[in-house]
This record gives sequence, structure tokens and C-alpha cells, in this order.
Amino acid sequence: MINVLLIEDSAVFVLGLKLALSGNPAFGSVESVASPGAAVAFLNAHPETDIAVVDITLESETDGLTLLGILREAFPALKTLVLSHYKNPAYILRAVSSGASAYLAKDSAPGSIIAAIADVAAGKCLFFGETIDSEKILRLFDGRDNLDSRKPQGLTPRELEVLQLTSSGYSNSQIASALDISLNTVDSYKERIKGKFGLDSIVECVATAASKGIVAV
Repeated sequence: MINVLLIEDSAVFVLGLKLALSGNPAFGSVESVASPGAAVAFLNAHPETDIAVVDITLESETDGLTLLGILREAFPALKTLVLSHYKNPAYILRAVSSGASAYLAKDSAPGSIIAAIADVAAGKCLFFGETIDSEKILRLFDGRDNLDSRKPQGLTPRELEVLQLTSSGYSNSQIASALDISLNTVDSYKERIKGKFGLDSIVECVATAASKGIVAV
């Protein structure tokens, strides 16, 4: 029996998904929370949870993409799947890089969503639902090896965070504060990013990443 936690702040969507999952004998408990803090508290109290289905837009200071990284560190055995209205490639890249085993759009067929949750809980890596162009995402990752290792352009999750914050106009000191790292560490990440892109400046890296859809601008 698969135990599921829905991290979603739309009561209507939660109700519909709970009804769909509860009618399937493969699933055991199907619980829901509306915020990242409640999710962490629930998972600490219920270590038997097999998979968390995470929405990106949560009415909280911590969004679903950031929450994925928190869950990966705190609950390494937990499987995660993103279910969102958004099909933005930058969001998909961040989700997969942060540990999500699948990313489905909410316009996926109900049967596909149920099957994806079951498959991810069983350890299968689906990555994308039928309404997302998986070949495009493969190209954005720059090859199958990077996709399998969840490193777009060979970037680690933290390097991707630094690149995205740089793209959003954050200064080095603001990046250091946001990620709780030193200024020297920020500089080191930027040097690694330039090396992986084969470019001389971080500005060129941001422009290239934005043109490929790796970061949102």
C-alpha cells in the first residue's frame, strides 16, 4: 500500500485527487497539508509516507521548488513528484535537479497522474507527463547523461540556484544571504558555472542559460 502526502493549498484540487487515489487499492493513506512547514511536521510524525506530491505555488514564504530541496535533505528516502499548472522549462529543471522523480502538469489525464504516483513510489523515474515536451527537456539538460544525473548542463542543484538568483538580479552578497553561504563560496560557484558553460563571464552564462530555458528571466 502506497502512503501519499499531498502538499497543495487548493482545497478543491485536494478533494478531487483524494477521491481518485482513495478508490485505487494500490494506495493506503492519502493525507494533505497546505504549507511547507506543515509538510515537514507531518513527515517527521509519519515516516511511513512513501511519496509527496508537491505543488509549486503555495501560499507561503517557501515555494514548492524550494521545499523539494528541503525534503531531499531531511527525508532522503521520500519520493517526490511535482504536479503543477506551470510547464515553464526552468521550473521543471529546478524540480528535477532538486530531487523530484516526476513532473506532471495539472492538465494531465487523471489516470496518468495516478499511474505516475504509483510508479514513482515504486522507484521508477518518469520525469514528465504526457502534456510536457520531454524531448525539449532532454535538450535543455544537454543530453541523457545529465538528465539521468539530474544536472542540467552539468550544473549541480546549488550551482543552478546561484545561476537563477544571478539571473534574477541578486548581487553576490544577496545570493550569499539567501543561500546562507559565504561570498567566497558564491565566487567559487560562479567560477564552476563559467567552466561548465565554457564562457568567460557570468553574464554570458546567464544569457545562454536564459536562451535555453535553464533559468527564468
